[in-house]
Amino acid sequence: MLTGSIPASSTLADDSSGHFMIRLADRVDVATGLPRMAGALADLSQLMRENQAGRVLGVLALAVVPDSQLFRRSADSVNKLRIEASRHISSLLRAQDRIYAISQREWLIVLPNLISSAALTLAMIHLRDGLTALDGLEGLTHLPRLAIGSAQWPDESNDPLFLIQSARIARHFAEQSSTGIQSYTPEMEGETEDEHGLRNELRLALHLNSGLALYLQPQMEIASNQCTGAEALLRWQRNSGEWITPPRILEAIDRLGMRQVFNRWLLQQATQIQLQLANAGINIVLAINLSANDLLDIELPDLIAQSLATWEIEPEKILLEITETLMVEESSQVMDVLNRMRELGLRLSIDDFGTGYAGMSYLQRLPVQEVKIDRMFVGEVVSSDKAREIVTAVTQLANRLKMDTVAEGVESAEVLSMITSLGCRFAQGYFFSKPVALPDFIDWWNNYSANQAGNFSAHSGG
Repeated sequence: MLTGSIPASSTLADDSSGHFMIRLADRVDVATGLPRMAGALADLSQLMRENQAGRVLGVLALAVVPDSQLFRRSADSVNKLRIEASRHISSLLRAQDRIYAISQREWLIVLPNLISSAALTLAMIHLRDGLTALDGLEGLTHLPRLAIGSAQWPDESNDPLFLIQSARIARHFAEQSSTGIQSYTPEMEGETEDEHGLRNELRLALHLNSGLALYLQPQMEIASNQCTGAEALLRWQRNSGEWITPPRILEAIDRLGMRQVFNRWLLQQATQIQLQLANAGINIVLAINLSANDLLDIELPDLIAQSLATWEIEPEKILLEITETLMVEESSQVMDVLNRMRELGLRLSIDDFGTGYAGMSYLQRLPVQEVKIDRMFVGEVVSSDKAREIVTAVTQLANRLKMDTVAEGVESAEVLSMITSLGCRFAQGYFFSKPVALPDFIDWWNNYSANQAGNFSAHSGG
């Protein structure tokens, strides 16, 4: 139901038990009452599973192309136009279709069970022509130009985010076309020959399980001088010998629409590494990284459970580090996935805490046991009063909530001493070791254990 009366108040409320609840405004567009991007991503995952065999699922990105008249309108007037436009769009859709408000001028539409890709093109024409009714709105003296882009499953990708991005890329090209409609093609994404070769090589590396690797960096309990965990960090060396940075690897994976394939590789590698560590007599927790969008995959907890059972790994030996950016578009489905992973016995951590959109109040309702303090604060903790205040505040709050704190990027004895005085329990960084391949990590562990007296600097990687 579309409504313009949803209150734009604070997104948090206390229930009678004192727990925080998420208001509706966290998950819907305040003006139109439509679900937002997180809802689209969550629904797409489910709709792709339910789509009839042999039929197409279409994703449309529809936007108003702004012009001088629209720029002159007041915020209240724009919201009224958005509400009315949303109603008109909804009236042109089938009962099974879904609509989402993505921005001030853009909507996302999901059309399941289309007979063919031709039906998707007809749907774009139907929407474009049907929205001429907007010309009769009060105060609108001309019809705004519309642009509609489309992408389809299963032709494009199994990744919901990739599908949405593809539709939005096509919509960008539609803004520049005379017809106002465009279907996504890979040619729309201009790329250099090297980028094309990199992605092809990466696709092959994932399929053949060759080249990609997880390097381990120890996480230390400061008080006991013990290594209690390690973070698994992505590494890839191309056939040419060039090392590719993790952000570039993940960007290429997303461009390929292979995030789910990568996540399955990641889980398989992590569980096998944990098994090899156990066989070497190393009893630690292994941390792996997940993105915000990964948590919109409702099958992820089952996939993790299957990997753990296959290699007979105890769930508490795996910790999932989740980037704080997921809180920007928090959804009930994300919370459900997090809670199911906790029910499995997995440990959860918020990575790079303090650098994203969310505030500390999120810690009170998330089922996490650990907070990782970002290196940008840790690295300046000796020289900056503000950095010390931030680390102190995060540590004290985490302690009150019975959560552990891990300081990332510890690279000197001075920094280690300072974060210890501020109450951090765990530390990670080049002061202890750089990330290394599994055999080198086992060697590091054995050498460190043999010198438990603990001259950390003797084991520094840089």
